[in-house]
Amino acid sequence: MGSLPFDLVAVDLDGTLADEHNRCSPVDLRAMRAVAQLGASVVIASGRMHAATERFWHEAGLNAPILSYNGAMIKHPRDGLVWFHLTVPAPLADEVVDFCESYGYHLNYYLNDHLYVKEETVWSRLYHQRTGSVVEPVGSLRRFRGQSPTKLILIDTPETTDYLRERFQERFGERLNIIKSNDEYLEFMHPGANKARTLQRLAYRLGVPRERVLAIGDGNNDIPMMRWAGYAVAMGNAKPAVKELAHQIAPPIEQNGLAVALVEIFGLNREEVFVS
Repeated sequence: MGSLPFDLVAVDLDGTLADEHNRCSPVDLRAMRAVAQLGASVVIASGRMHAATERFWHEAGLNAPILSYNGAMIKHPRDGLVWFHLTVPAPLADEVVDFCESYGYHLNYYLNDHLYVKEETVWSRLYHQRTGSVVEPVGSLRRFRGQSPTKLILIDTPETTDYLRERFQERFGERLNIIKSNDEYLEFMHPGANKARTLQRLAYRLGVPRERVLAIGDGNNDIPMMRWAGYAVAMGNAKPAVKELAHQIAPPIEQNGLAVALVEIFGLNREEVFVS
């Protein structure tokens, strides 16, 4: 270590690498691959389930594990080995399920890297369109009573999830980490699950000090890891709060902001990355 500006690069997925149609620019993928080939550990750090991130790992030709579920899991696609995993305590998961089923809210239930829903809805279709995740309708989610899912997501209008976030935070306090990772998504996770804490664990395991960690993101769920990292880059399409804490602001995703930042920071050959 020492010859590169950073030894660990954490890259958010949605809004940073993948667009709203779940597509990645070949330019951004080439830039990530080039940084990995220089010897840096390039990590996809996503709120998505692990299964919905693996194809990007392969397309970018990466070799480091994936940080998924907003920090609730670290798993390596190469051998399927789980390095770290936090789950929602069963009694709390059951409470969320009961609430959603009693009042008719759509809920994504993530167990053993499968995504279960009660039934297909406009919200499950929206989520599939954005992430490509395989959605499995199974009827009442109360069938999973007593299980500890990796996370849950209530999906509804931005106004509804804003309102429910306050209600759930009053109800659960610090027993759950409750965040809005997207305007329509209200996520429930283990209180120790966030991108910062898990990135810190990964850096320690890889022997990388904090000051040599680069984090790139655009969403509110990226704020913890961007605050913790030694250097933070916000995408041009990032939320205002994300831009405020960033050391550098890259162009938006539509203009290959990720690749632009990596070319500048790592001194990559721009012509090779941006080849037509």
